[in-house]
Amino acid sequence: MNQGAQILYPLAGAAGLIINVQSQIVMVPSTLLTVAPSNYTYLTVELKQGAQTTGRVQIEGGGELGFYIMNGGNFSEWRHSRPTVIELAKPNAINYNFTFAPRNSGTYYCVFSNQDPTRKNVVFTLSTVETVAVPSPFIQYAGYEALMFGLLLSIVGVKTGKKKPKPTKILEPTKISEPTKILDDVKCKFCGARKELAETFCSKCGRSHK
Repeated sequence: MNQGAQILYPLAGAAGLIINVQSQIVMVPSTLLTVAPSNYTYLTVELKQGAQTTGRVQIEGGGELGFYIMNGGNFSEWRHSRPTVIELAKPNAINYNFTFAPRNSGTYYCVFSNQDPTRKNVVFTLSTVETVAVPSPFIQYAGYEALMFGLLLSIVGVKTGKKKPKPTKILEPTKISEPTKILDDVKCKFCGARKELAETFCSKCGRSHK
């Protein structure tokens, strides 16, 4: 995969171009084990904390045996018949399907204990289910520049789509005040008689107003 595309994974996740899918990983493929009479055998497997772990124990030819899953420290205690913390216990497994999630990451022991006086054959499988981030085909095959351009357009489009238009401000009509009334007449400066503004001579005394 393009190394430039890997750098953009966080940005691609924010843009919704990365999806998480569950993937089954086979830790122990179908394996035939033989357990001697009044004895035990075991397999070790590396498990991650909290990872969903599934498996199957199938006894061939009838009978049953004890099946246990524990970490290394507790396996040592179990071998010496001391108190032990066991992650998963099935003392009388015949055809047993199981699911559990380890409490811690590390090496775990899958123990098969045969208390019968005859040999037992058991077929055992173990898988884990993990969540894997899978990019879209666009991320896998696009060039760095094209990918960057596409992601920027996606983010800008998202932000633009969320932006709300500003409300239009409605202006109230301006009130126009009534014009000030102008007196259309004045008094004669000589006799005091009222006269029209447009008159040049007083109609009473006949004198010029200019």
